[in-house]
Amino acid sequence: VDLIHAFNRLPVGTAPFIIGFESHLPRAYGLEKTAYYRLLGKSLAGSRCKGIIAISEYAKRHFIRQHKNQPWFEALKEKLTVRYPNMPIPATPDAFEPRAGEPVRLVFVGNHFGRKGGPVCVRLAALAQQRNLPIQVDIVSSLEVGSVSWIDPLRPEFFEEDFRLLRSLPNIKYHGALPNKDVLALVAKAHFVMLPTFSDSFGYSAIEAMANYTPVIATRQGALPEFIEDGVSGLLLELENDEVGEWKHIVPGDRYAPSFEALFNSEIDRLTHEAYAKLENLMKNPAAYSAMRKAARSSAEKLFSSTDANIFWDNYYIEALKR
Repeated sequence: VDLIHAFNRLPVGTAPFIIGFESHLPRAYGLEKTAYYRLLGKSLAGSRCKGIIAISEYAKRHFIRQHKNQPWFEALKEKLTVRYPNMPIPATPDAFEPRAGEPVRLVFVGNHFGRKGGPVCVRLAALAQQRNLPIQVDIVSSLEVGSVSWIDPLRPEFFEEDFRLLRSLPNIKYHGALPNKDVLALVAKAHFVMLPTFSDSFGYSAIEAMANYTPVIATRQGALPEFIEDGVSGLLLELENDEVGEWKHIVPGDRYAPSFEALFNSEIDRLTHEAYAKLENLMKNPAAYSAMRKAARSSAEKLFSSTDANIFWDNYYIEALKR
């Protein structure tokens, strides 16, 4: 081949390459002091690597923090650019059909139930039930929690009450895992997709939702605030982040510790009440919600269109081979 376009993993061999990444590059966690890590850094700085593409400004900040004290930093910085992911966005009308008296329909999609904020959605349904606010929540998830994630509390019993609510509340419909086409059918007819995540590099479910005109309720974390404008194309919930945009408490000393469980639990409750307040306020203004659907779709078309991406990448590959 003339050129390899890699993502997250450095290709071996002699062919020139460009490489995209979502947060860290190289992904060699815990190996930063090793000869192996230095070899990977020198490979990125070397002549085989013709370009380094962060998929967000958030990823770029990670990369700069990761390499700023390395001898190869300037060489990497010269190759670095930002380009968002893309997807086909057909010229289709909005499939959403609002009906008088129907509940606000929310969809949560995420196999990592704890990390992506599933408990926020469950507790939001419980709060709405308690206060007689008409909200219906669809949960699409295999309900993975604990050690599968790098952020969840590890005591198995921590999520039991949320799982009990999920299976007992009348305003929650649990689907398990679904094929993507079925997920998109749910998303297109929902009022909002929920992504109150504690840790996501980008949030692909968010851009799929926006391409279907459906705004997203997400945490102000990772790349999400780069393409979701609070109150305009979606709703953003606050998190206490570091300078890169990660939740400050993402790497606790002991995820079994009662103090971390208490923190995680209180954050779930806080996000639940923040989401409830924003939803309750928006439901009083149907015109603002209608404008939000249009803005979500417009943002997707502007930022994530594969038609535009085809032109960008064709030109980028040609220029890369000249370097």
